[in-house]
Amino acid sequence: MIPALLVTLAAIIGLFAGLLSLAGLPGVTQVGFLAGYLVLTGGAIHVASGLLRDSCRYVVTDRRVFWKRGKMIRSMDRKGITLGRIRWNRAIPTVGDLELVRAVPFGPLARQQRIMFHSVDAPDAVLGIIRGAEPSPHAGDHTTPLTDRLDPTEDVHWGASPDGLGIDWRDVLTTGFGFAVLVVGLPAAVQSAAVLAELEQVGLPMISGTWLMLFAATALTATLIIVVGVGLIWQGILRARAMGQDTEYVLTDQRLLIRRGRTELSLPRRRIVDVAQTRGWRGLTNLHFVLDGPEARALFASGALGVFTPSRDAVLPVLFDLEDTKDLCALLGARSSRPSMPHAA
Repeated sequence: MIPALLVTLAAIIGLFAGLLSLAGLPGVTQVGFLAGYLVLTGGAIHVASGLLRDSCRYVVTDRRVFWKRGKMIRSMDRKGITLGRIRWNRAIPTVGDLELVRAVPFGPLARQQRIMFHSVDAPDAVLGIIRGAEPSPHAGDHTTPLTDRLDPTEDVHWGASPDGLGIDWRDVLTTGFGFAVLVVGLPAAVQSAAVLAELEQVGLPMISGTWLMLFAATALTATLIIVVGVGLIWQGILRARAMGQDTEYVLTDQRLLIRRGRTELSLPRRRIVDVAQTRGWRGLTNLHFVLDGPEARALFASGALGVFTPSRDAVLPVLFDLEDTKDLCALLGARSSRPSMPHAA
């Protein structure tokens, strides 16, 4: 997305550089240099992202998880992992990115230790190995329902989906900004087209190279404005609404699972210390799970203490827009493996 945007901007700037050259105006070198810089930046971003991922190596031992790129090595104790998050590949249903997080504590010492496994086969099976569980025989394909990919010994205790619209204030602001881009940009594009149509009357024929370059620059600019505006509207309301409908929550005897579209979060129940409730839209309830880790001496509040609720797209240990939470809270309160509190400040 970013490389394509930079290349489009470079094409527009390059066309204006050509117009300056044809008109004999100064600044051609500077404008052309900017266009070339944008092209190189877009290409570098595209190439670098692939090279950095391809050079990574991952190892799972009986105690630790290792990530290696060149001479850089990072590791994480398997027992210290707070949660795992999988982002499935859009094109290949058996491949995804596996993110391992140790998220403690909150406050002035807030930090997150993260290890990312990029583009691994059957990431849910890999997560099962890291958790010390036997992966499901159906693991490795995100098109298979989440409950069919549970561990063979795992039992479902509760399940639900959001009862609300599936959007928050960020989505509304994004949509509003998209409409603002269209309201401001489209009239300007129409006015530019009218000016182009009148240029022949002042001595610039439509078949000339100058007119064609000016038309191409104007058309690319208008197209970019429309794409950005429509994209923001789609991202803010349509996509958010679709992701809200494609969200499910599952509580088993071992884990809390959250799936939002192609992103899945796996949280061991033994990490849950408490549940904080906040009010959502239309009187619904958001549940923030307060997490503890081995010898963490602090808690991870999942955004419960923030001024604003966390983003839904981040897929944190938060259940949004639930109407009835009594059964879930009762199930969590009946846990027999409740962590001891002396390790938490």
